[in-house]
Amino acid sequence: MVRNYNLRAMLGDVLYELFMPPETGDRRDVPASVSTDLLAGGQTFVLSDTAAQETLAPSLLLLYGEVEHTGYYDKMSHRAKIASLIKYLWNSPEHRPAFRRITQDRASFIKFANGIINETNTLIATVMQKLPEIREAQEKMKNQQDWGRLTEDEQSQVSSRLDDNEREVKYALPLCNKTLQMFGYLNTDGDIRELFLLEELCPRLVAMLLHVLTKLVGAKGLDLKVDNPEQYDFRPKEMLRDLCAIFSLFASSSVFQVECAKAGCDPNLLRSAVKTTRKLNLLTGESMIAFESLPELVELASRTVLADEAFLADAPDEFLDEILSTFMKDPVVLPSGHFVDRSTITQHLLNDPIDPFNREPMTVEDIRPATELKARMDAWLAGKKGFAP
Repeated sequence: MVRNYNLRAMLGDVLYELFMPPETGDRRDVPASVSTDLLAGGQTFVLSDTAAQETLAPSLLLLYGEVEHTGYYDKMSHRAKIASLIKYLWNSPEHRPAFRRITQDRASFIKFANGIINETNTLIATVMQKLPEIREAQEKMKNQQDWGRLTEDEQSQVSSRLDDNEREVKYALPLCNKTLQMFGYLNTDGDIRELFLLEELCPRLVAMLLHVLTKLVGAKGLDLKVDNPEQYDFRPKEMLRDLCAIFSLFASSSVFQVECAKAGCDPNLLRSAVKTTRKLNLLTGESMIAFESLPELVELASRTVLADEAFLADAPDEFLDEILSTFMKDPVVLPSGHFVDRSTITQHLLNDPIDPFNREPMTVEDIRPATELKARMDAWLAGKKGFAP
């Protein structure tokens, strides 16, 4: 009914301000005394209303992706509120069945998932860049002798840059924590987890998870150790726990294992994460067992990936995706006449609705299957495997 992205985003803000219970601890612009609409028995309207139970959860998941179009700073504010609402509803037995409804619409789910992956990548990039800079400034200011050698202007520049970095991190980290948590609790549902394993999503999910893991437990993890991390809402142990919990949910999936291998995941990095997780008791039970199995599974997958790459090494250039230079599984032809894999262009169009080769406007409906090329590829593969073409 409401077509304008900005207005829909504002409706999400209104739901947050009026119906989220004050004890959730989130900052509000509306006083708690008037914000929560409690009904008889202490339940809020959004938990007890039948229409809300049926439609609100999938609508909010979709809205999380759609606010991508509202502007850089606006979307972060909208998503922080939507994320709080989604978690609130996820913990409600009345709303849990409705979360699965979005899995019935693949296009809508991909739009949501792409939004949450984009958001997490942006937030992680900001945090992981700014925390080492904050640490460097803090160390410089603590060293009285070196600090005293700087001119007044140089000291002012360092202090000003520190203030700017601290402001950005304080803005980004709370939402960063919420999005990682959202990945965790949503993917405890098997139907949702299966959709995150789609070709359009899984490579980006894996890249994001490995990037964060490398920063937290890799060789440069010390660069993130700032003074008083609590003031930035930086809780590395909790972040590592949430991250490893996500890895454990996907550990048994061969698709996930292969994507980790394709992304160049070092099994020793995973083993280091397993060791740290066990030492700090961050995961327990089946989650810990699943996470412990992942390094060996990725190592096995890496051998398979290397064998496949060797098998396809002499593939004709026409069989390669013109964007990624990888062997295509489902070749399609674009309006510009170029050939790419369907998953490649689908992922591209989620963020930029243009033909990447001529910059003309384009939608998924403009893609055509490359039927003749696919037939030649199948014949070539059959010949490679020793079968008749």
